[in-house]
Amino acid sequence: MIASSTLPAPRMILKHLLRQVLMIAVCLFPIVADSSFGGEPPSVPLLWRTAPPVNPSDQPLPPKKPSILREREIVFDELLVKILKDAAARPLPPMAVELFDAGRYELDVVSTLARINDTSFIRGQLKPQDSGEFSLVLNGATVTGTVQLGRRVFKIEPLGNGRHRLIEIDPEQESKE
Repeated sequence: MIASSTLPAPRMILKHLLRQVLMIAVCLFPIVADSSFGGEPPSVPLLWRTAPPVNPSDQPLPPKKPSILREREIVFDELLVKILKDAAARPLPPMAVELFDAGRYELDVVSTLARINDTSFIRGQLKPQDSGEFSLVLNGATVTGTVQLGRRVFKIEPLGNGRHRLIEIDPEQESKE
């Protein structure tokens, strides 16, 4: 091949080499970006989050029983609750829960039973596998449920006005009550 350019040969070689390197860099960027930027996979959205504090005189928490180890007010993600209740919305998008110091777990829905009165019964397991199980009853915007994580038991109770309470129960104390 005869070069028709007025560039000297070493400069043409350098230009060709630079194009090749840029082409490789463009092809590899998506792979490198996934593994190096952020270092972690994108976060799975939470089914609930800690509720912002309210004026204590507006909404007092129910009295604490001896079987309650810890509690906090939570607010459910309305969109995720709506998707959970919709029997046609399968496969479900990933969603997770945080259980105090027990950590963050992704939900794996095993069964859903929807009733015509806007009530749905959801059962499933926590991922990673064999971590635990959960059951939820969704009625309108109200959620009641139980999460079992080994010997630890967590309950969800509605408080009203879209707020709920996540409770960790001491199973030994609860059996005495």
